[in-house]
Amino acid sequence: MNDECIQQEAEEDLLAATWFKLTDVEHIVYRDLNWPAERDFITADSYILLVSDAQEGRLIVSGQFVQLKQGTAFISKPGQLLELGLQPEDVQGVYLLRFQAFRVAQAETGNSAALQPLHSLPGEGEAIPLAPAAAVQLAKVVHTHFLQGQPADRLRSEAGLYELLSLVLQNQAHKTAMALDYAKYVLERNFTEEITIESLAATAGLSRFHFMRLFKEKFGKGVIEYVTELRLRKAKSLMRELPNASLREIAYQVGYKNEMYLSNMFKKHMGMAPAVYMKNSNLKVAAYSWVNIGQLLALQVIPYAAPMDQYWTDYYRNKYAYDVQVSLSHHYDFNRLALEQAKPDYIIGIDWIPPEEQEKLGSIATALFLPWQASWRKQLLEVAAFIHKTKESAKWLHNYDRKAAELKAVLKPRLEDRPVLIVLIHLKQLLVWGKAAATVFYDDLGLKAPDQLHITPWVKKIDPAKLADYEAGHIILHVAKDSVSQAAWQAIAKEDAWCELPAVRAGNVTVTSGIAGIEAPWNEYSAFGQERLLHHAAAMFEAAAAPK
Repeated sequence: MNDECIQQEAEEDLLAATWFKLTDVEHIVYRDLNWPAERDFITADSYILLVSDAQEGRLIVSGQFVQLKQGTAFISKPGQLLELGLQPEDVQGVYLLRFQAFRVAQAETGNSAALQPLHSLPGEGEAIPLAPAAAVQLAKVVHTHFLQGQPADRLRSEAGLYELLSLVLQNQAHKTAMALDYAKYVLERNFTEEITIESLAATAGLSRFHFMRLFKEKFGKGVIEYVTELRLRKAKSLMRELPNASLREIAYQVGYKNEMYLSNMFKKHMGMAPAVYMKNSNLKVAAYSWVNIGQLLALQVIPYAAPMDQYWTDYYRNKYAYDVQVSLSHHYDFNRLALEQAKPDYIIGIDWIPPEEQEKLGSIATALFLPWQASWRKQLLEVAAFIHKTKESAKWLHNYDRKAAELKAVLKPRLEDRPVLIVLIHLKQLLVWGKAAATVFYDDLGLKAPDQLHITPWVKKIDPAKLADYEAGHIILHVAKDSVSQAAWQAIAKEDAWCELPAVRAGNVTVTSGIAGIEAPWNEYSAFGQERLLHHAAAMFEAAAAPK
């Protein structure tokens, strides 16, 4: 009997002897949230079954990111810290069903039964896609009847909870997910050997094409990409455990035939040579806020502790989640406890953290709180001096300025002296990028900013009819890839206010897409973030210049 069958039988035995008790039901929509004025945290004092009716949203579970779609179900266990994020247009929201779970066991003497609290449930900690029509309707029924409070209504709510849990554990999507999990488990046990996609697909009971597509959908990366990640992860582990081992020995142990190939793959995926990684891996630096991560990465230091719940991109989670050994949240008490246990060498934050909290963090480790109003360059230099990486910062800035100068020499003749306006379409919003957001374009690449832009530091929501006020000679337009944003762009493109803009009539519009998080540039206001944006700028103009 294979491991998957054993696991399934164990789950069935467990559920057959489990009793569930619904204790509370809550419906939360966007207007109920305090974010961005303050974070919204939910402490799970019992099991929580979340059912999403929102088309798009996020759930952060003890610092870990979970994507929400309509019909997504998620079971969290007691003691976890939850944070919800919903879109401003959302009116459907999510349903939170709090419940307790007990195992019904025979007492050691007599025929009476005893209730033992369960500490784990099948399906917990995983976003499970359910049919929205069934799951959301059930959640609404549970919510409605629970609020009415009559005994018969409460009984209907209890029945609805059982039905929802059965959907979670028995739906076909979940069974497929379990098959994919098992194939992933097989891959994780054998990644140093030659293993074919065909054999993994057969393990999951799927065709090769179907398996590859579902694997990437579920885990966010292709099979080959995941094998590379596993091998590099193992290589990093060996580098820390066996500091005297040669790169050749490590390459052989992780499944590569020579050290040169391992070195090249390592540089490509980690942005640093194996020798640099080994040198810096003993430096335990806590990046307290999102933006601090990019200041450290530019110095080729991967944070020991950091928030990995970036909602605007999965870039940092995919590349660095394994190396970030302590996940932080945005909850002061949660972070303080995590850092007290982690004992980092340094803590780096931003000065918007309250003074009393700064003092508490400073008692845990030597701490630096960067002035948010300072430029990203000044912040980089302060971090470098703080962790004794001044040579590295000078080298990084030299290389960055060289790349910017090369791109500037290409763009200036092409754009001449025309004022350049950067416009974003995100969901149903039209946004203009301000001077601080677009510092790469206006300061480093020397593009001319519209005179009216000086009053907008980050982003400004705008009506299409007001775009003419900026008198832009060239427009860089970024359209998010989601269907709502694309539909909004199609509508704006037909409006007279857009079509009559001088830049549009002259064909001076550069359209791009796929730059994650561009609608909230303060999250990437770091040296590493600016470098990534510089690469995006080069790519978008290369694409615009390519023959059609």
